Amino acid sequence: MGWLSNIFKHGDNAEPKKAVQKTKGPVSVQYGADGKLQSIDVKQNAWASRINGNNKYFTQNAGSLLAASEILKKIANIPQLTYYQIDTPDGTLGRDINGFYTTALLKTAGLKTDFSLKKNEIVASQSLLDFGNMMMNQSTVAMLKQTGQYAKLILMMKCGQCNYESPVETEAGDFTRQCYCCGTANKNNRMAIKVFMQKGLVEL
Repeated sequence: MGWLSNIFKHGDNAEPKKAVQKTKGPVSVQYGADGKLQSIDVKQNAWASRINGNNKYFTQNAGSLLAASEILKKIANIPQLTYYQIDTPDGTLGRDINGFYTTALLKTAGLKTDFSLKKNEIVASQSLLDFGNMMMNQSTVAMLKQTGQYAKLILMMKCGQCNYESPVETEAGDFTRQCYCCGTANKNNRMAIKVFMQKGLVEL
């Protein structure tokens, strides 16, 4: 009867996989039975504001890059010279009229997430997507690099494990970034981008 019991254990009567809900503090993540992201709910804090010359800044803190990413994605109609920045334990993520930006290196390895379903090996990301005005983003990054300031081109990395799109700092060639949601390391590759500025050529 052993073979018969295995049929019932592993066959049609096997218990189906269920959707998984994970909640940590102000963040709630829903995964489907296939492990793909279904929804994210993030409660944000109030913005603090300050003015520096013609620039207006809105800032707040968040517990993770996932929370910061979701809060910033939902902002609509950002005017010129207005900047939203969220500080997290893994770095500061910002957004302006052109798209996402950073002012210092984000943590790119060893991210701790409360929303992983299992420990995963490195996967290939599904895509690297533009966000916002990429021509202006490229020009801004090139200008900042020419003046010696920190600047990276940010693209949306669609995770090969859970489908979440993380705004990650990129570089030419091969690189690996972790998904902000499930924590899986994703392999990526992009070509070098050449931007012609008044002071010469800048490669991103």
